[in-house]
This record gives sequence, structure tokens and C-alpha cells, in this order.
Amino acid sequence: MTEKATFSGPVLAVLVAGATAIFALSMLLMLNGSSEEQGFSTTTKSVSAIGHAGLYDLAQRFDIPVARSRINGIVAPGEGGLLVMAEPTSSLSKDDIIRLGRENNVLLVLPKRWALADRSKPTWIRSATPMDIPWVTSIARLVEPQLEVTRGDPPKSWDRNDLGVNPSFDDGAQLIRSEELTPIIGNRQGMLIGEKLDGERRVWVLADPDLIENHGLTKGRNAEFALALLNAMRDAELGDGKVVFDETIHGMVNNVDSPFRKLFQFPYVIVLLLVLAATALLALATTSRFGKPRLAPPAFDLGKERLITNTATLLDRAGHQAFVLRRYVRATLRDVGRLFHAPRQLDDEKLAEWLDKIGEARGLETKASPILARAGEGQGTSLTGLFQAARDIHDWKEEITDGTAARRPYR
Repeated sequence: MTEKATFSGPVLAVLVAGATAIFALSMLLMLNGSSEEQGFSTTTKSVSAIGHAGLYDLAQRFDIPVARSRINGIVAPGEGGLLVMAEPTSSLSKDDIIRLGRENNVLLVLPKRWALADRSKPTWIRSATPMDIPWVTSIARLVEPQLEVTRGDPPKSWDRNDLGVNPSFDDGAQLIRSEELTPIIGNRQGMLIGEKLDGERRVWVLADPDLIENHGLTKGRNAEFALALLNAMRDAELGDGKVVFDETIHGMVNNVDSPFRKLFQFPYVIVLLLVLAATALLALATTSRFGKPRLAPPAFDLGKERLITNTATLLDRAGHQAFVLRRYVRATLRDVGRLFHAPRQLDDEKLAEWLDKIGEARGLETKASPILARAGEGQGTSLTGLFQAARDIHDWKEEITDGTAARRPYR
């Protein structure tokens, strides 16, 4: 007895025609599409609080020639020009680093915040949080390996200000320190702008991007400060003094040569024809069913182990290893304290001392107090040391809880 076909002939024809139309439309969009990031990022197209559309427009209004350099649309500053690499928020590619080291006149604006988009207004931001200083430092050290990034209260005055315009800070100030950089604007706290000279090459590092972002240009004399910064670096007498904003570091593209175009070029078109023929044969073979279909394996591996693995991966990529390891040491200490009914009012240090007395009574050589001290926030412990502290606290827990009635699993 044959099984009835899932779809009738007319219905199947409509489905195939619809799928073909959708496929053709998607191919058309991919072949002709270009992308320019206009969302809440730090590009010159972004009108969000952290964007630089205001700076780009301000430069145009004051007759400063500006341009955007995109992927597959690289623009060179030219003689007397300036390349601006504003707030790269991801690791720079090899080409970006080469360009940073090749151009004779570069302004590197360090990033400061991560932002989340406002769902109701995608071009705005909902919230912004400070980036980890080590992440910002890793970008700054592309210019000078010994450079340090600091944050604190805005300076009330500057010992040196070659631009002659005092900027206004929104809240805290992000500054840089390096003996290898010459301060353009700076004081004892650090430098707002530092200069690195290497022969004919000149690189300026602007430590705090708030001053030239959309939200900062309206404060005090920041707009005047931004214009003074651009004019101080470019030289219109040598050329047109063009200011080029490098948007390749933000992934902005211009008429991207999509790889799907190659599918219609020889010899790749042969592969396309073979794929289309195979698809047609597959569609023909599935017009009717033969027996019960096999159950497909689950798309995702579920379970506690997978959840723990994904969580650990996310924490590792976000750079929170030190925070998690310290929390683990203290959580383990509290867990053992509950097992032995320790007084609740004890803080972590007192609890460790209290448990060490129990350990001495049980003949333990390992003590919790030194482990807790090694994992302390202010100790500057390396990740290797924190991992060792985590192993030691786990081994200590296994030893001190051995033989107790209320034993809990490893956490």
C-alpha cells in the first residue's frame, strides 16, 4: 500500500515557485548590495551619542576636506593630509596595523565605552559601560609598547596645551602615560594627547574620545577643540590637507565585491549549474514520501555540561577570568563555612581563620587564609596564580570536608 503524497501537484508547484523567487531575490540583494554602518557605532555615519557624524559634519562646515575610507574603497590622505583611526573597538586586522605604521600623519582615538542599541531607536544607544582598561591599553600599545591608560577625575588645568583650547569632560577623564610620547596636552596626571615621532612619521594619540563624540561636541569649547585638533595635524600648504576617517576598522564597506558574483563567472558557474541540477533532482525525489522519515539529530547539544561550557567560553572571551576565579575562591570558602555551621557574621578573612582552626584540629597542613590572600583583589596576582589558588582551595575543601556527613558536590 502506497502512502499518500504530502502535497498535491498544484500546491507543490506553488511552493517550488515561491522558493525559487525568494532565492532569486536574495541572490539579487547579495550581488548588488553594499553596506554602510549607520547604527549606534563609533563611525562617522553614526548619529548616536558615541558616533562621529557630528565631527564629520563640523569639519565640512568649516571647509576642511574630509573623506571616508571603506573596505574595497581605500582613500589615502595624500600630501599634508591626516588619517583618523577613531575608536577601534575590536582587534585591528593585519592590514589596519600596516596602514597605521605606513601613513605619515595619523590620529589614533582610543575607545572608552561599550554601548547597547536602543531597540525603539536603533540609531541611538540605550546604555554605555566603560571598557576594561587592559583592552584599551592593548590598542594604545600599537603606537608605543610601554604606554599605559589611566582613568580618574578630569584635570582642572594643564601644564601644557599646544592647541590652546581647554576641553570640557563629561564625567571622568581617560588619559595616557608614556615616557616615549611627547605631551601635546598633559599634566602630572597624564596626557590627553600624546605625540609619537618616528622620522617623518607622526602619530598623535587622543586618549579620551568623549570630547569629539556627538554627545561631547556640544559641551563647552569641545567643538572648537575638535577643529583645532584636526587643523593642528593637517597641513593644507603641502596639499589639500584632506582628513580621511578610516572606517575599515569598523567594518564599513562600499560596493563590496560579493563572493556570490563569482558564482556567475567561469569556471565557478559550472559549480553553480551542478548545484542547481542536484537541487532539482532532490526536489523531484522528495515530491512523494517513501516510508517514515528518520528523526534528525538535535541541532544543539543540550544539557548542563554544554551550558557550563558555553558560559565559560563567554566569560573567557569577555576577559572576566580574574573576576570569576576570585569569586570561586570566596564562594568555596563560604560553602565550607556552611558545612561546618560557621557564624554568619564572619567576613571572608575571619571565616578563613575560623576554618583554619578546624583544619588544625583535623591535622590539615593546608590553610585557607594564605589562599584567600593570594586571590585578593589588590594583590595584582596573575591569571596563573589565580588558577593555582582555585586549585588549592578546591583541594583544601576536599581535605577538610572528608568524612563529614553533609558533603556537597564540587562546585
